[in-house]
Amino acid sequence: MPPGIRVFVHAPVSPRHEWIESELDHHGALVQVGRTITAVVTALVDDPPPRAQVFVVDFDALSPGEVLELHALRERGWFGAIIALGTVGDILRSSLSIDRVLCPPLVAGLLCETIDGLGLHAVTVRMPTLAR
Repeated sequence: MPPGIRVFVHAPVSPRHEWIESELDHHGALVQVGRTITAVVTALVDDPPPRAQVFVVDFDALSPGEVLELHALRERGWFGAIIALGTVGDILRSSLSIDRVLCPPLVAGLLCETIDGLGLHAVTVRMPTLAR
């Protein structure tokens, strides 16, 4: 996992929250926790940069209203990676542009391996300007 990566977490159910924290604690990730979906959307969209690049959310703990509210993330311009825990249908995965879905059993190393697979540590190269 890239050192210093910013990860936002919403997992109100204790065992899942503890699993996420144990995964991220050992890798130097900067973790921010949102207690409500409203707080999550506000922080990811309205807080000044640098913002979290990854959002880990426990979908099994969300109400239908909270799932609907999550769409404000994309509508308001946050384009980071979403990692969903639990059961997520294909239509919802597509509408929220969810990058990865992790289903139980959630074993040690799985979250960090998933974040590594997102390619956030890839080096970008300046593109040459084309003459008109």
